[in-house]
Amino acid sequence: MRYLVGFLIPCVVGLVVLSVGCVQECGAAGCTDGVEVDLVPGIDATYDVTLVLDGEAGAFTCAWTDEGGGWTLPEAVGAANVEYCTGQGFLLRGTPESVEITVDAEDGSWNGSLSTGPTYQLNQPNGPDCPPTCRFARLTITNDVGASQVQP
Repeated sequence: MRYLVGFLIPCVVGLVVLSVGCVQECGAAGCTDGVEVDLVPGIDATYDVTLVLDGEAGAFTCAWTDEGGGWTLPEAVGAANVEYCTGQGFLLRGTPESVEITVDAEDGSWNGSLSTGPTYQLNQPNGPDCPPTCRFARLTITNDVGASQVQP
């Protein structure tokens, strides 16, 4: 018995020390499930977006304001759950399995569309064993204005 107690006490103490050293501290960074849409090349004008996300229609306008010198999102309807927009693109919140997006510049300088099922990557900003875990996809829509014109 004495031999057994002499063996167990150092083992238990060793396990306690090891387990304290194994505690992982997680950061407080957050993330959002979403689909980022890049516009190539960027748009220098107010543009309208119509979309269908998993069969639900939506729309929004991304507007350039001369007063503040920035981009604003004055209206969003239906499935358009937009986090932000700029002349370089926009971020849609959520993880739709299918997306259909059409982008039209109000001055006619830009038009493009895309229909796809996004491929999502996992994002774990605080590390693999820490919450949160978000799903994120990146899509690119290219300007079709002038693409069908015959070049000399």
